[in-house]
Formats: sequence, structure tokens, C-alpha cells
Amino acid sequence: MFGLIFTTQIVSYPMFFKVKLTNFKIYHEQYVEKISFIVMPLMALELIIATLLVYMSNSIIINLIFCNLMLIFLSTYFIQVPIHEKIKTDPNEKLLLRLVRTNWIRTLLWMVKCILSIRLLLV
Repeated sequence: MFGLIFTTQIVSYPMFFKVKLTNFKIYHEQYVEKISFIVMPLMALELIIATLLVYMSNSIIINLIFCNLMLIFLSTYFIQVPIHEKIKTDPNEKLLLRLVRTNWIRTLLWMVKCILSIRLLLV
């Protein structure tokens, strides 16, 4: 997931600024539909695995991974999803900038989760 969110942050979201306003709503709708098809099952799987690990182990690293994942979900559903909803009806540069800037929250959290997960595997 870190690779996917990093690609989104560095490639996909900045490309939003290159799409003509007359085509943006269609472009954005298709982008959200296609990326959701990839992201939603993976995030659900992440949640299932993290929850199982919390119940199977009393590890500080596992608890940190779980808390980090909860922060990712909170950021996604309370910050990024509402911005995407606003962009659907009123695409403008201010909203796009807010989306790119606030998405750094998830990008950094996924990076931390990735590091913690690697650390867990090496223990």
C-alpha cells in the first residue's frame, strides 16, 4: 500500500492539475472508480490482518501498526473522501491543492506502517 499511495501522491494527484476543467469531472469520476477497485479490497485486507495480529499477539509493534492503520482510515474517510466528494461537484485548484497537501498525512502514515511491518518481520 505504501507504493500505491506514494505513486498516487507523486504521480496521480499532481496529474489532476493537467486535466482540462471541461473534462475533469469525467476524468475524476473514472479515476475514483478505478482506484477504489484496487484500494478498497487492499485496505480491507490490511484491516483484517492487523486486527487478527492484535488478537493473536501482545506486541508493541503490532499495536503501533494497528493504531497507525486506524489513523490512515480516519484520514481517508474524514479528510480525503470528503475532498473527493467536493471535487466531484466543484473541481477547482484550491480543492486539488488541499487534496494533495492532506494526502501527505496518509503517505507518511503508510510509510511508517511499512517500516513497522518490515521491523516486525525482522524480529
